[in-house]
Amino acid sequence: MFKKTTILILLLIITHCIPVRGQHIAINNNLLFDVAGAFSAGVEIPLMNSNSLELYGSIRPWKRGDEEVHKHWTVQAQYRLWPCQVMNGFFWGPYVHGGQFNIGNETLPFGLLKGLKPNRYEGWFLGGGIGVGYEYALAKHWNIGGEIGAGYTYINYKKYACEVCGILRDEGKYNYIGISRIGLSLIYVF
Repeated sequence: MFKKTTILILLLIITHCIPVRGQHIAINNNLLFDVAGAFSAGVEIPLMNSNSLELYGSIRPWKRGDEEVHKHWTVQAQYRLWPCQVMNGFFWGPYVHGGQFNIGNETLPFGLLKGLKPNRYEGWFLGGGIGVGYEYALAKHWNIGGEIGAGYTYINYKKYACEVCGILRDEGKYNYIGISRIGLSLIYVF
C-alpha cells in the first residue's frame, strides 16, 4: 500500500509541475561549442510559476590533429527563474555540470590548467554555480540567447609528459573558481 501511494504522489507532483504541452519545449545548440568543433544540444522544459529546467550536453570525440588532443564530454543541468516570461527575456539560476576530458598542446580560457601546452591532461570534473542570461525572440519559433555563469569546479586529473603520448608525470586535484559556463545559443521553441 505504501509503495502504491508513494508512486501515486510522485506521479501527481510530476504531472502538475511539468506541463505536457509540446509547444513549450525548446531545443538549443551552443554556437560557441560548434566553433570549437564539438557537438552540443540541449532541451528546456517549462515548469510552474515562470521557471524552467534545461538539460544540456556536449561531446567532442576526436583529436584536432597529430599534435593536439582535445576530447571531452560534458553534461549540465540548470534550473532557470524567469522574472517575466518563460523562454523570453532575462533569466538566472543555479546549474551543475560534470564530464571527462583528454586535452593536450592547447591553451584553455580563463587560465584553466596552466601549463597545458607542453603536456596532456586526462581526467574528470564536477561543479556548479549561478548563471545569468537573456533570450530574445527572433520569430514565432526561433530564439537566440546568451548566458554566462560563475562557480566552482572540482577537477581530478592525470598529467602526461607530452601532447599525445608520454609517461605519467603527475596526478592531482584542481579547485577552479571562476567562469564555468558560457554560451551563445540558437533555440527552437515547439
